[in-house]
This record gives sequence, C-alpha cells and structure tokens, in this order.
Amino acid sequence: MKNIGDLKLIDVTLRDGGYRNNFGFCMDYILEHARLIQSSGVEYIEIAYRNGSIVHYENMGVTAYGSNEYIKTLKHELPDMNLVVIAHAANITDADIYEMAEHGVAMLRFCTSTKNVQETLRLARLAKQCGMQTSINIVRISSIDMPTLASLVSAVNNYRDVIDVIYFADSNGNLTPESVRNISEEILRGTSIELGFHAHDNIGLAMSNSIAAVVQGASFIDASLLGMGKGIGNLKLEKLVAYLIMNGSDKYSIVPLLQMASKLRSYSGFSEDLDEYGVDILCGLFNFPFTERSKAEVILKYSAD
Repeated sequence: MKNIGDLKLIDVTLRDGGYRNNFGFCMDYILEHARLIQSSGVEYIEIAYRNGSIVHYENMGVTAYGSNEYIKTLKHELPDMNLVVIAHAANITDADIYEMAEHGVAMLRFCTSTKNVQETLRLARLAKQCGMQTSINIVRISSIDMPTLASLVSAVNNYRDVIDVIYFADSNGNLTPESVRNISEEILRGTSIELGFHAHDNIGLAMSNSIAAVVQGASFIDASLLGMGKGIGNLKLEKLVAYLIMNGSDKYSIVPLLQMASKLRSYSGFSEDLDEYGVDILCGLFNFPFTERSKAEVILKYSAD
C-alpha cells in the first residue's frame, strides 16, 4: 500500500465497544486503556458519544455522554493524546461544541445520514472555528444508493474548508471489498477531503474491506481492541496493526495493544457477541440495520421451527 505511511488510526473501543456493556467502562480501565493506546502509536482515541447515541438506553455509563468532567479528566491525564468525540447533530447544541473545544477535544465527528445534512454541516463549521478537527461520518452506507451518495458528498464538499475527513461507515456489516472500492471511488470523485472508513465484521470482511479502503486512498481507519463494538463488532485493532507492521509501517508498536487486549478480555466490562452471533451474521447478510434486528430474529425463529 503506497499510502501506508499517511494512514491514521482511531481506536473506537470505548465508544463503539460501549454497545457491548451499556457504555459502562470504569475510569480506572479507561485511563489504563488510553495510556496503552497512546504508547502503541495509535494517533487518535475516540472516548465517547456526546449526549448519547441516537437510540437511548437506560442507565448508560460514562462513554455514552462524554461529559465535560470526563473530557477534562482524560485531557489532564493524557495531555498529548488526540481525543475524539462523536455526536449526532440532533443531540448537541452550540454550547456543547464550545465546551468540548475548551476542555481539549481534538476531533469532533458527526454521525450523518441523508436526513440531517445541513444542520450537521453548520455545527461542523462551528467546531472548526473553535479549533477542532472535524469529520463527517456517513452512517449505514450500504443503505444509500450511489446518486444519493453523490448528492451527499457534493453537499459536504461545499464545506471542504471546514471538514477534515469524510468517513463512510459499514454500519450494517454488509459491504464487500468490491463495494468498498465502488463507494470510495464515488466519494473521491466528488471531493478531495481525506477519506476514512469504519468497518463492522458481520460477515468476516472487516479486515479485507479496510485494506480495500486504504488501497483506494483512505487515510483514516477505525478499529477497536478485540473488535469490541456494536453487534458482532468492529475491525480488530491489534490485528490491523500487525498487518500494517508486516507491510512496512514502523510507527506502531504491537506489544502495548496485545497487553491491553489481554486486560480487556479479563475485564468485567468486556462482552462478546455470543448469544446474538447468528442474528448479527444475518443482519450483515441481508443488510438489516441495528435498529431492525428483529427481522433477523424472525428469520432465525421460523427457520428453527
């Protein structure tokens, strides 16, 4: 991969992994996790949502909300780490953006669909004015047709002076390397903004898809330790780094990641997708979003009957 030296990684364990434990990581774990991620050379760590996901769950923990106090604590302990927060435009106000910038968030990412583009872009402009890097993360990409994607990219490109990265997220875990290539090409036809990719591993293609994205020009990739993430999980960070080292990258250290992966596996807040394994594979196979998991459950139930 000719652009391997330009690649930046974002660890999303604390945020996306929160779907496996109701965002209930304790601060002792979070701080140790963040220190070892930093020592591995991974450039960014996504520490939380701001004010929750788009779906509300009861009794969510600290990485669901990204409070000011939480951000301040992490910034105090890890002053040189690039802290990332992700948010839905519907969940935050201008005041949230001022506060996140004041307390040390380096990058603010916006979950974006075809329904909330203009308000998202307005907030992204404000975030940039406050000194943060900005990313537009197009979610559920496998549910968006190419003409709609082209229109969305065009809208984002109009804000290219304030948007640093445009991500596409395989939220349903339905993509293949070929579809990743097609989507990457469509996005890069419409903009010169840096490209990022967020994989889910429903049908076992998270690594292949991420490599395809990098080959096509992606310079940001998301991954999590042990793949801990929503549903069946994400691309495994430790395996991605091993692959990058094997292919000539010299800026990452694998040992801190393996140490932290071992700690995570024995941590009480760690949870794998065991009970719903089949449901998640069917969601990836049939392109069902996380909010429509019941469709896969019905298929399993009646197939069993």
